[in-house]
Amino acid sequence: MLEVYRFKSIRIFYDSRVRGSDLFITGFKGFGSVGYITTMHFVDKLSCSKAGFILPKYLPEEVTPDPRGGVAGAFTLYACSVNGDRKLTVLINNDVPVVHERARFAEAVVRWLRELNIGEAVLVGGFDSRFREGNEVLRWVASSYYSRRLSEPLMSHGLYVIGPLALLLMFAEIYSYPAVAILPYAEAARPDPRAAATAINKIGELYGFSLPVDELLEKAKEIEEMIEALEKQQRESIIGSGSERVYM
Repeated sequence: MLEVYRFKSIRIFYDSRVRGSDLFITGFKGFGSVGYITTMHFVDKLSCSKAGFILPKYLPEEVTPDPRGGVAGAFTLYACSVNGDRKLTVLINNDVPVVHERARFAEAVVRWLRELNIGEAVLVGGFDSRFREGNEVLRWVASSYYSRRLSEPLMSHGLYVIGPLALLLMFAEIYSYPAVAILPYAEAARPDPRAAATAINKIGELYGFSLPVDELLEKAKEIEEMIEALEKQQRESIIGSGSERVYM
């Protein structure tokens, strides 16, 4: 039987295994779907098992088959361990909370993390590659209560994290909870598995474990080759059309 945590219109159904987890990881389908791809990869490679659901008042009417049995909902929790001792809780967001409930959703999650004594949170998103200033592969921003420091530069003042990820980070600050947003540079217009691989490698570096990312890099290569082929086809079509106009 799942336990239930309630905050206003949000209910979090969870397995007791997630209590005292060392790390909470989540992300959304934002720039490059980086957060979504990252969490899916963690659950897949660590063979995480389903550990609960988050149910907002306005719950999307959707489920998908879970590879480990049953169904996964719009906001599904998973539990697993890495290196045999470090406990992880992963939230996969197959959808985004409706806009007028997002702040309440984020506040409920942060309060729940504190209630269950889950050590700290890593929030993964994509950062528009147009804002790259040097050779760095990512930027980051953290609540005041996050003690770790990344070698990459902080997000520049005046730029903004937006959406549900920003709300989670804001409530982490309000509730004195340690959380960091890791933001690899990503292609905004398409899924970016390469950026997700960057996030996964950085999380492993921070917390002392490694996760294979070869499949993500291969997917990235396939996407890049497909885009290159489409662009070549478009160029040839334009040249062909131009030639026809010249010789008509």
